[in-house]
Amino acid sequence: MNKLQRISEVLHYIEDHLDEIADYEQVAEIFNFSPYYFHRLFSAVVGKPIATYIRERRLAKASKLLTDPDKTITSICFECGFNSSQSFCRAFKNSYGISPSDYRRQGYTPVIMSVEEIIEKFTKKLRGGILVHPKMIKRGELLIAGLTGDGSKTRELWQEFCKLYEEIGFKNKAADDAYEVRIYNDDQCTCHVGVCVTDSKVDPAFTLLKLPASTYASFEVYVARGYDSENDAMDEWLEANKERYKQRLIDGNPYVVEYYDERFDGNSEDSIVEIWVPIEEGMNCRFYNVIL
Repeated sequence: MNKLQRISEVLHYIEDHLDEIADYEQVAEIFNFSPYYFHRLFSAVVGKPIATYIRERRLAKASKLLTDPDKTITSICFECGFNSSQSFCRAFKNSYGISPSDYRRQGYTPVIMSVEEIIEKFTKKLRGGILVHPKMIKRGELLIAGLTGDGSKTRELWQEFCKLYEEIGFKNKAADDAYEVRIYNDDQCTCHVGVCVTDSKVDPAFTLLKLPASTYASFEVYVARGYDSENDAMDEWLEANKERYKQRLIDGNPYVVEYYDERFDGNSEDSIVEIWVPIEEGMNCRFYNVIL
């Protein structure tokens, strides 16, 4: 039996025993692995440590159980393998951005991959998206100084921006993080790339884009594995929650934000980009996918 088959069996075992597993050493012993070798093998095949994976699957199960009004949060906590309601609520909020009670109250519909879908993903060497649960984040008004152009030519835009930035720079840069804002008008996409500044006092070579304060559904994407599967994951989540939320507009047009912080490292294996979809309560939504 090859390594992929062994790990596939491990994933099925984890799914059936989420409330019983004490630690990964217990799973390693059941499958006759040394703990050290098992930890390295699992991380290499699945793309994340086993402890992280188990926690994510427990939270996935919890998000589904939270849709049942007859179950208490405390009972869900223990049914999903957490030792206390405090540790469960803390882990849930860290992962989802809101508490379990708020998640239930706001009526989210979770979209969770089956074990078979997970296995298919890492078989195809697609990392990330194992659990479709965007983190709900709030950001104040953002003033982004940079360059605006054709959304199909983002590479050229970034190259031109980086050249100008090296020549001119900003004295009022708010942080080192970078942004790519994609604004959609029918079939056309306009792209604005740059960094946040504290005020509008920038060289006229740059353009300014102001984004309103908003709540965002934030999805993490592993750059090296491509965006296509993550787009599908986002679409699934947005479709499942379309009766509750709609995408916010800017000047009458939908938009998404790509956020680049210290986790972004070009096309390296662990490079991560966050994609923010601005949302607000409403019905009859139309969501736009990320085009790269």
